[in-house]
Amino acid sequence: MCRIDGPFKNRSRWRVRVVDRDTGKSKSHIYATEAEAMKAIPRLRREYKRPVGVTVAKALEAYEEYLQAKGNRVRSIAVTLGRLGGVFEGARDLVTGELRPVRMQGLWLAYAEGKAVDTKANTLNQLRTFMTWISAKGWLTTTDLLDGIEVMRRRRKGKPQLTEDESRRFLTVALEQGGAGDSGAVAAATALLLGMRASEIADRIVRDLDGGGTKLNITSAKTEAGVRRLRLPAVLQPLFQNLAQGKQPVDRLFGDVNRHWVLRAVHRICKTAGVPTVPTHGLRGTHAKLAVEAGISGDVVAASLGHESFAITAAHYAGHDAVASAAADRVVGVLQ
Repeated sequence: MCRIDGPFKNRSRWRVRVVDRDTGKSKSHIYATEAEAMKAIPRLRREYKRPVGVTVAKALEAYEEYLQAKGNRVRSIAVTLGRLGGVFEGARDLVTGELRPVRMQGLWLAYAEGKAVDTKANTLNQLRTFMTWISAKGWLTTTDLLDGIEVMRRRRKGKPQLTEDESRRFLTVALEQGGAGDSGAVAAATALLLGMRASEIADRIVRDLDGGGTKLNITSAKTEAGVRRLRLPAVLQPLFQNLAQGKQPVDRLFGDVNRHWVLRAVHRICKTAGVPTVPTHGLRGTHAKLAVEAGISGDVVAASLGHESFAITAAHYAGHDAVASAAADRVVGVLQ
């Protein structure tokens, strides 16, 4: 806030001083008469009234720091900030307290044009969370900014999956090529047999391979329930041991790769096996489907996949490690 001092006699004129309370800096305004100076004071108060909030750019920077301090994964933060930045493209210099529903409607419509339903739905959820956060910071003057903004069409549920016969062909090719030294094929087989996320596969290091090469530790994940210990099926054990050979404990098992590398490997194996091309997440769904069909309950399968929503239920029955191993063994049994 600014403080208005005066008017003061300044030789033959009159001076009004505006002082910034935060910085201590001042600026003087000179008027011909005392009456003019007095009349100017209300206008100066309006002009120098500090706006509520910060610029959108600073709000996004602060939100990124908040998500980092909260412990969110780097990739998750990047995706969230990328989407929010897309919504506010061209409006980053706007002060948050000056945002109004009509302006938000325009920003949303410009962002949403041509976007997939899932992308719009996910972005809107992240936008609502962001708005709740900046409102709690006192950076908004209204709480109805997103009223009337919604995604009308129904979202797609799940990703394309393989059938049991297609999964068997996929696994046969992946194991054959993995045994011939193709690390991408090993990653693809892992996605199907263990139901791991692509990032979980890519991020594994040598010391995660435990129990004499029979177990795999997932040390970080999207949720607390995702941190788990999996027993490697016998068909994967020699392939993982080959990946670890000659490497240091902190070296990455699959090398300098990321989740996109795993996805490309999955697509390549699908093409070679002559089955529909599915994403890595589709193999997680396939793994879950086969496990359920083999007699594993839905709650148990959710725990084996590291899904937080069923974590407490699963822990009361078998625990994450036993659950995950049971699910993997059932899937291998179905496909062999």
